[in-house]
Amino acid sequence: MTEYIIILPVLLMLVLGAVQFALLYQIKSTLNYAVFVGARQGALKNGKTNSIKDGIAAGMTPLYTFEPDMGSMLKGRAIAMIEVFNPLTTKLEVLSPTDKAVEDFGIDDPESTATTKPKIIPNDNLTYRSTDPGAKSGINIQDANLLKIRVTYCAKLVVPLANVTIYSIVNGIEGVKNLANEWYAESPNTATTPNDCSQLKDRFGGKVDSVSEAAGSIGIDLSFVSSALTSVSDALAGLTVPGLDWGLGGYRIPVTAEAVVRMQSPYRK
Repeated sequence: MTEYIIILPVLLMLVLGAVQFALLYQIKSTLNYAVFVGARQGALKNGKTNSIKDGIAAGMTPLYTFEPDMGSMLKGRAIAMIEVFNPLTTKLEVLSPTDKAVEDFGIDDPESTATTKPKIIPNDNLTYRSTDPGAKSGINIQDANLLKIRVTYCAKLVVPLANVTIYSIVNGIEGVKNLANEWYAESPNTATTPNDCSQLKDRFGGKVDSVSEAAGSIGIDLSFVSSALTSVSDALAGLTVPGLDWGLGGYRIPVTAEAVVRMQSPYRK
């Protein structure tokens, strides 16, 4: 019994951690494909951000579809749209073409009726166009027609105990209070390496504490700010989308994927 009690926590952590990392691998694999789908759709639709995100959501749909029927698929598609279009869970970066490439090769969009016409990068007859690099971007027009995107998705950690542990390691949180169903750290504001996927109290808690301490030194009590931040963070962490039973919050860590596709339409800035 003594040996069992000693080895049980370690065994649980190994088993639950293996399950959580397997789920993270599934998310990463799905995201790799989804980002390619998003880049492909963006290449066909002038590099529009919404088109790219819609393609990413389509590629991520299997991740949230749990039953082999149309209703479950529609539900999964809706969850994917919410996850991808939510700036708190997904960040899209267009790495190429850059603004400098648009300055070098951009021309007025002939299809636009606006007074100030948007710029497009020509996509036709690239074989016969000059290969000289642009003065500002340092690349030629052929390379300026490569759409490269980077997507950072906040992957949800769902396995009990392992989720808190992995989240805390990523965010630099120390403590052992998780077994009592409390916050993992001694204080909710001790994250040393927070990221864009960290809960609000971890991302900004340290800054709020610093401000509160500075204000306290001159006799101003701002402790209510820290309490308000914690309350808002906890509320967001427990927020669920009505009708979909999908939690928007929870413990999340960033997973990143990139894709490069040649433009099949003029890139429009």
